[in-house]
Amino acid sequence: MATGRRTIKYTRRSSYAGGRSRAMVIVIAAVAFVLLSLIISVVVGISLKSRAEKYALQPKYDLAVEEYYSGDKQIEAVDAYAFSAGGNVSSYVAKGITDFSVCLRNAGGELQFLSSVTADGGEGVANGGGKALGSTVERIHAYGGKVCAYFYVNFFEIESGPLRELRKAYEIALVNEAAAGGVDEIMLIGLDVNESNIDEVQRYVSDMSFAAENSALGVLLTSDVFKASENDVYHASRIRSVCDFVALDLRDLPADEKIAEGEMGSLEKMISDMRFYIRSYNMRVVLSKNNSELYDEAKELGVVSIQIVE
Repeated sequence: MATGRRTIKYTRRSSYAGGRSRAMVIVIAAVAFVLLSLIISVVVGISLKSRAEKYALQPKYDLAVEEYYSGDKQIEAVDAYAFSAGGNVSSYVAKGITDFSVCLRNAGGELQFLSSVTADGGEGVANGGGKALGSTVERIHAYGGKVCAYFYVNFFEIESGPLRELRKAYEIALVNEAAAGGVDEIMLIGLDVNESNIDEVQRYVSDMSFAAENSALGVLLTSDVFKASENDVYHASRIRSVCDFVALDLRDLPADEKIAEGEMGSLEKMISDMRFYIRSYNMRVVLSKNNSELYDEAKELGVVSIQIVE
């Protein structure tokens, strides 16, 4: 009898322990399920967020610009902000800006740096902006920056003749001096390219390219010059054949226009019309300080190479 009672006693204890174990297993399983659900939710949430961000950042047009070499000069996309000679280079670099758009001569024909070249071809110091170009270039290069200089041309404002030739020679000499000062590239602005002057302009750009020496030389052209190829007029190609790069002039686009919902603004219309040429020529687009507000929209549309000028 005693033995039987001991057996019953231990049997009851085992049943109690087994029930408690099963309860623990159920609790642990439930906790594990909850944790697993949370982990899956987090992973799915992160995945969906990443996909949403990817689509949110997807530009409207594919305007990728490929790096290339023009001779031994490497041409690449730029993100060049307008920079004055007296600007603080370190403050630009601290904001992630490493391409500096520097004016050599403005639209009024005024030099922005000291020069040893004078309009009559003699030696001397032109007043200009009163600052040495070399010191500005050195400061930018010391921070690993790139000097994207630009130069307004105005020789064509003079009627043909000796004075026009003298003005062209003066401008070529100024570009040569800037190149000697170490600028990375020089973009010519203000060339009015048309059927009547294309031969002269092509020779002039060719001479400028030679004078630019180790600096890449580019030319800013309007959309009409590029689109003329649709009528078998290839002025843009002729200019590109004698320089290192060409750029699209968007300085006159309005920055504050009112756009109805569902309609394209001036910038998007232009980018849509010119996207074939932007890719074919690996072009940058050029804005002015007056419409620099278009910078963000241009980026959203897919423009990867931009320069802002005065």
